[in-house]
Amino acid sequence: MKPDFPSFSTRPTVRINLQTIRENYEALKKRVGTAKIGASVKADAYGLGSVPVGKALYGAGCRIFFVATAGEGKILRDGIGPNAAIYVLSGPAPRDKGVLLGAKLKPVINSMGQARFWASVAREVNEPPYTAIHIDTGMNRLGMTAAEVTELGRDKKLWQALNPDWVMSHLACAPDADHPMNKKQLTEFRKAAAQLPLTPLSLANTAGIYLGKPYHFQMVRPGIGLYGGKATTKPDEEVSKSAVSLLAPILQIRELKKGETVGYNATFIASEDMRIAIVGAGYADGVPVRASNRGTAILHDMEVPIVGRVSMDFTALDVSKARLSVEIGGVAVFRGDNLEHEAEQLGTLNYELLTRLGQRCRRDYGR
Repeated sequence: MKPDFPSFSTRPTVRINLQTIRENYEALKKRVGTAKIGASVKADAYGLGSVPVGKALYGAGCRIFFVATAGEGKILRDGIGPNAAIYVLSGPAPRDKGVLLGAKLKPVINSMGQARFWASVAREVNEPPYTAIHIDTGMNRLGMTAAEVTELGRDKKLWQALNPDWVMSHLACAPDADHPMNKKQLTEFRKAAAQLPLTPLSLANTAGIYLGKPYHFQMVRPGIGLYGGKATTKPDEEVSKSAVSLLAPILQIRELKKGETVGYNATFIASEDMRIAIVGAGYADGVPVRASNRGTAILHDMEVPIVGRVSMDFTALDVSKARLSVEIGGVAVFRGDNLEHEAEQLGTLNYELLTRLGQRCRRDYGR
């Protein structure tokens, strides 16, 4: 006999398929031939857990990782052990010195100020970690200016103190293969690197990989492509597969009468009698407020609309037209194969939708 109230948890679940992440790594590796892959696992591996993801990638053969901050680097180092290179993209700062040295993290040098600071640190210790030099080639975010590159190239003592093992830059418009900025940055990167001692080079992110071999150099640095997100304007040509889903349990089913409202500020008014399902995931779990009255979820392989304002813990779905039965304890699915569609609906990035996944969600690492 079926129980009146099924056994389920009210806690939302982020399902992360580590095997798919490994397969995405292998697929991208084949795409770039002899170039190494430095995995971007910043922002807690785009919201998926830097340690389990890092271990999975390490098991697939990855030995180079990129994080944003020294704190992220220490967490990763503690999780994957001493035999991988971990680069800190934000570079060195005085209060991070102990963490950088203690966890053997490699700072990415973004300015002459950082260069001089880290050189002074390196001269004080017996085995300072290697570094990477970041050159700005037109993005105007982090990175050395053309004048700073020239100055560094002439300062042999400073170069030796920094002991760089990579010179890198970052593409601004790689998703659009036809954007003129791509070739401009490639030219600027080669020109700048030529002023420095011969060092392995890295330019391409996930989207940059699809620009072809001239952009690959000795290392590429994929992020979103490892986790199944599409990175270019031609997603059908990409090799990555979806690896992440947010599962929200159905907590209550309500019958609405025409004219009744849903949620805070009564932003949705039923135009007819309808049925809604309240699911246990809100903006604290990764369903953005901007999804209110415009986003969707997947229920029984069918797209159902979000109605009313998304709240911190709950979201209402219109299940009036659901083909199969809707029951308490069932689940609605966000992200997954619908990730790109969700991002397009909400006018945002797949990156943001992954990194929004809340820490209170249970993480289920499928293997």
